[in-house]
Amino acid sequence: MGAQIKPPRGTGPYCYLLHGQVYHRVSPLYASDQHKESYGQLYIFDSSEATEKRLSNNQNFLQHVFEKLEFMLREINPFAQSDLQMYRLVQEHPTTSVKMVFLEDKNLDMRRYNAPTLCTEVAAIFVGDNGEPPANRDICVYPDGDTCQSISPLNQCCDSMTYPLLFSRGECSWNTGMEHVEERRTAKRTRITQLQYYAYRLFQRNGFSILHNSGKLFQQYIADAYVKTEGSRLHFLRQNQEDLRIELYRGLLDAFECRAHNENIRTGKLIILPSSFQGSPRRMQQNYQDAMAMVRKFGKPDLFLTFTCNPSWSEILNSTEGVQRPEDRPDIIRGLPHAHILLTLDSESKIRTKDDIDKFVSAELPDPCTDLRLFQIVTKCMVHGPCGTININSPCMRDGQCCKSFPKQFKDDTEENVNGYPIYRRRATEPVQVRKYSIDNRWVVSYNPWLLKKFNAHINVEVCASVKSVKYLYKYVYKGHDAASVKIQKEGALDHDEILSFVEGRYVSAPEAMWRLNEFNLSHKSHTVVRLAVHLPQQQLIVYQDGQEAQAIERAALRKTTLTSWFELNINDPSAHNIPYSDIPQYYMFDKNTTNWKKRQRGGQNVIGRLPVVSILDTERYYLRSYYCASLGPIVLMIF
Repeated sequence: MGAQIKPPRGTGPYCYLLHGQVYHRVSPLYASDQHKESYGQLYIFDSSEATEKRLSNNQNFLQHVFEKLEFMLREINPFAQSDLQMYRLVQEHPTTSVKMVFLEDKNLDMRRYNAPTLCTEVAAIFVGDNGEPPANRDICVYPDGDTCQSISPLNQCCDSMTYPLLFSRGECSWNTGMEHVEERRTAKRTRITQLQYYAYRLFQRNGFSILHNSGKLFQQYIADAYVKTEGSRLHFLRQNQEDLRIELYRGLLDAFECRAHNENIRTGKLIILPSSFQGSPRRMQQNYQDAMAMVRKFGKPDLFLTFTCNPSWSEILNSTEGVQRPEDRPDIIRGLPHAHILLTLDSESKIRTKDDIDKFVSAELPDPCTDLRLFQIVTKCMVHGPCGTININSPCMRDGQCCKSFPKQFKDDTEENVNGYPIYRRRATEPVQVRKYSIDNRWVVSYNPWLLKKFNAHINVEVCASVKSVKYLYKYVYKGHDAASVKIQKEGALDHDEILSFVEGRYVSAPEAMWRLNEFNLSHKSHTVVRLAVHLPQQQLIVYQDGQEAQAIERAALRKTTLTSWFELNINDPSAHNIPYSDIPQYYMFDKNTTNWKKRQRGGQNVIGRLPVVSILDTERYYLRSYYCASLGPIVLMIF
């Protein structure tokens, strides 16, 4: 397995973190002159020599453990046995071409491969050049070579070849033909998806599980499993760029062609990562705009919470087994991807004065004489670092400075709004001993006493003075355009590849990977936000397949958008005249089957309408949107 691994900073618990592309490869039988023997190449040696070579690459491990593992794999692992069988055939036929193929489909008629010389449990070994070439996902191993062959993430041998200690008997994993049992099949879904397989595989059951007891290797397996499933989805999107088009990207295509023209080079590939893909920049932009629609209705948020789970919670400790530590179980802890929560208070509870701020938020050590439990939680969970000259190796240190601006300054009184957030009261008191450091109020992360005592965890609470917190919540939007997504290739063509840019820039940790494999929500809003259309006559968005433009136009002519249906609503229903377009979803529901607005019977108080953002450079749509924001029931515009 080849990947860019990011080791955790500081001295905290270990967390496996992948960055960028991930590859799975199989090496040739013999190592080249420039490399040491490793992985499958070691099985051609006798056990003692192979163990010595493994120890030379892993000097901190125990020899007797390696010897036992070596013996076990040679006895029961079919891939180790296949390597040894191939080696023997190479020795018997030194002048003849020999290759070993790990077949994706084990039910294939072997005669089509022109009778392999030897068949093991998982592979066919051929002497000579006859026979059909391996299929796309078959793995072919040759005796010599300077490069490794890639293993398809869709190959059922990929997991057992990558993790021989977890799948020591060479067990097959997911494959594209794996089907649901009869009672789970539906008309639309008969086969098991890659994500469903891994979610099933990672679920803990009664009895001993080598997966859940493999420590750091378990973290790697989880991250690798999610990257495979995500890679399959990205591959589908890449392969279907031409088959499924949306006129939404017309502006991007125009800018792309304009840049290529200005640089006097031809246009290359235009690869789009749509908002339907969870975690994409477009998805984050849509989420941010939905959040701002709530701000438009209810005003700015009042409180910003950062909630990180406590690995010492009894629920977590009771779920671990033997010598397991909480960080060894990404399937039961939230870990690094903690929760950011924005709360908007009702009008009676709004924070308006410095006294209100002090009532909700504290940034001081509590008095252990009056509240010992709160004091214990604060000193354990809410003390930053310490860092700076006290501890220059703290993870928060950047260029000799704390990126969180600790230690703070002593302050006798709270200041209400400084750059979007208050400066909290931190009175100069006697320091207390926390672990091996002397700590005072300058090192305390702001918190709410009630929340801290209820959840016994790190919960940073900030009072919001502006909408800046919403921007932080969806900060992906504000990183700016990633220049790496637009590249000039060697052939002199301009490529815009958002999928490649996403993959090369992503970070995947084991807890996040587990969260995504379980299909838990990445974000949640208390209200449903309905996205409304804003377009000029005959310029609504249409989805179509390449070559079927005429049929798509006919369908679009028969279907109304939320905007054109609103015009009809104002003609047929006088009660809609006093409702702005952006507020219509609160009182009416848009039926996607009939493309008509229908009056709600209940539940509208939790629904908000949102008009899309329109650039002022798109002049007509920009002013049309501005008009819709202010107008009521524009029957006169029924020219669409």
